[in-house]
Amino acid sequence: MNIVLVGFMGTGKTTIGRKLAVRLGYHFVDTDHYIEREQNCRISELFETKGADCFRQLETSMLRRLVKVENTVVATGGGILVTPGNMDLIREIGKSVHLKANFEEIFERVTRNQKRPLILTDNPLKTVTDLYNQRKHLYMQADITIDTGSLKMWNIVSKIICALCESE
Repeated sequence: MNIVLVGFMGTGKTTIGRKLAVRLGYHFVDTDHYIEREQNCRISELFETKGADCFRQLETSMLRRLVKVENTVVATGGGILVTPGNMDLIREIGKSVHLKANFEEIFERVTRNQKRPLILTDNPLKTVTDLYNQRKHLYMQADITIDTGSLKMWNIVSKIICALCESE
């Protein structure tokens, strides 16, 4: 079985995904990191030089390749579900888990660094609020939703594993 983590930026998909993979003895793939390696540049550079549409196409291409993996935890980018058909590809890959966090926590996390090209605006609060509101319904398509709240990392991992067991 594969597990695909979806959710808004800053919800911990990469960090939790790595820990979940270790706990299960699975492989781990972060779609953003893989695309950066493949394209030999950062996501922010891709957005700047080739545009968001190009990046979204690369994400979809990545998902198509992941359909063949086994025993893998996949952490996706926060906007992967805005492309029609990507949720169908995610369902082909495995069980989808939506990591959910409260908006204040998300905003604090995403504004900590300057690596997120979509929030490098004059008004990051408005940008993040607008993106969050546009996308939150997409994440609800996931098989399972885990509210990360104030839980410790290993508690979140355990909660995901329990939810996956219950869903089978």
